[in-house]
Amino acid sequence: MAADWLREARPRMLERPQPGCWCALIVRAIEARELAVGDRVERTPAHYLLGAWAPSESGLYPRLPEFAAIASPDATRALRELFVHLPVDAKVLLVDEEYADASLLAEMVLLCDGNLEGYQREALQRFAAGRRERLAQAIRQHYTDREAGFERFRGRLLGGAGGAAPDEGAAPVDGQPR
Repeated sequence: MAADWLREARPRMLERPQPGCWCALIVRAIEARELAVGDRVERTPAHYLLGAWAPSESGLYPRLPEFAAIASPDATRALRELFVHLPVDAKVLLVDEEYADASLLAEMVLLCDGNLEGYQREALQRFAAGRRERLAQAIRQHYTDREAGFERFRGRLLGGAGGAAPDEGAAPVDGQPR
């Protein structure tokens, strides 16, 4: 029966991390759509990226997953594909993109899957680029090279062009009094 695999997989899926569990990510990378091919319309299914990171004795997970794959037409099929790649007794924690790199999975599939069709390749490239840009935005929002002491120093050097007002008691710069 088709649902037997799911019944057997459920007890292996964890709600919280446990020592020795695998971490896995499944994410929709390509939306279902209709493509005009000449005088006809071709329908393509949604595609999901999936990958899993094996546990280590240290409790740390490597940057590269054990595998990356693409599956369609739905999330259930992607979950089934995930379990095909896992050891039969593996416990798995599904994580989201906060903890696993979907653009890395896309890059791996792009580099290693020789069976991708042109539309899949283009869509995965767009997906990876979008995720990299999203990461760049998050980095710009959460991290900065601005340090208050340096900004005051810079402001004194640049006479206000760098932010802070000049410090009247500061030492001369380039022999010029302030």
